[in-house]
Amino acid sequence: MIALIEDNPADAFLVQEAITNHHISASLVVIRDGEKPIRAIAGVDADDSAVRPNLFLLDLNLPTRTGEEVLARIRNSRRLSTTPVIVMTSSGSPKDRATAESPGASRFFCKPSDYDSFMQVGEVIEEMLTGAEPS
Repeated sequence: MIALIEDNPADAFLVQEAITNHHISASLVVIRDGEKPIRAIAGVDADDSAVRPNLFLLDLNLPTRTGEEVLARIRNSRRLSTTPVIVMTSSGSPKDRATAESPGASRFFCKPSDYDSFMQVGEVIEEMLTGAEPS
C-alpha cells in the first residue's frame, strides 16, 4: 500500500496515472490533509496488527498540519520510522528541499508542470518500492 498525502486532486490523479503507467501493483490511499495521517500513524503505533504503508508520498503544503510535521511524525513512529518517504512539492526552492531532507525524506520530487515529466514519479516510486538504485 502507498499512502499519498496530497490535497490537490489533480496531483493525486497524476500520481495514480504514474502508478498505472509503470505497472506498479500497489494500492494507493489518498489522504487530503495533514491531520489524518498524524492520527493514522498513532493508530499504527498502537496496534501491531494494523496495516502499514510500504511507501509515503508526501506534499509539503497541506491543510491542518504541514508536510514537515507529518514527516517528523513518521520518522518518530515506532513502526514506520524506516518507511520510505518521497516528498513531493511544486516548489523547487532550496528551503523546501532542506525542509524535506532535514527530518529524513528518502527522496525529493519537484512536481513538474507537464504530464510526461510528472509521470517520472512512477520511476521514483518503483525504485523506492524495489530498493533499486536511481538511474
